[in-house]
Amino acid sequence: MGPAFEPHQVAIVTGSSSGIGAATVVKLAQKGVNKFCITGRNVDGLERTKKMAAEVNQSLEFVSVIGDLTQQETMEKIVEETMNKFGRIDILVNNAGWAFEVIPIFDHTIENYDKTMEMNVRTVVVLTKLCLPFLRKSKGNIVTTSSVASVRCLENFAFYCMSKAAVDMFTKCMALEEGKNGIRINSVLPGFVDTGIHVRAGMDRAVVEQVIENCATTHPVGRGGTAEEIANMIVFLASKEATFITGSLNVVDGGVDCYNPL
Repeated sequence: MGPAFEPHQVAIVTGSSSGIGAATVVKLAQKGVNKFCITGRNVDGLERTKKMAAEVNQSLEFVSVIGDLTQQETMEKIVEETMNKFGRIDILVNNAGWAFEVIPIFDHTIENYDKTMEMNVRTVVVLTKLCLPFLRKSKGNIVTTSSVASVRCLENFAFYCMSKAAVDMFTKCMALEEGKNGIRINSVLPGFVDTGIHVRAGMDRAVVEQVIENCATTHPVGRGGTAEEIANMIVFLASKEATFITGSLNVVDGGVDCYNPL
């Protein structure tokens, strides 16, 4: 079997300054991808990602786009700078996302709902649309980081769950429409991974530590996941080893979707 990726392939990975995005860049580099557009709001984080990737692949080239992904100009800059430097797009990993504070649905403001949908759904739709002409040309593929929350409701996380369910349906509809153009589109649904998103959502660190401890009983494998374990699935789906997989919602959750406390 040949390599999983051709050396000329170009990958865009959003939210790549930490967590799953950073791990995905490193894993893609390890598997032979050497041209990247990495994006995020944390300059130091993107530099760390570059260094980690360089440790596994010495021949890397990067475009780094710093900015707020909800801004149209940031998304346009991602595509323009990638095309200007590399002339093609083969892989789009829609990884960036966020959640707001963990509170009941109607204690949220409608502004929080709008912002959640803007970041978790609208950016995926818009950036995919911007990349689509180039992905059609390269017969490329798209992998979107969703969440097991798209298929398993989480208390006080309604807007996040709703946004990820929308992303999964977008994945399936896009796969149906774009298969004739040679594009594959899949989602990855992680279970609990301590990437920092929970603290950024307003959850106290002590509560997060309790969730991590609870994973011993809520997850059949006895623990939460790692960013690297989620990246393994993302990279597999983006590779030539997954050429018959499209429109697929791939749960990587340590079995938590099977858990029923009753």
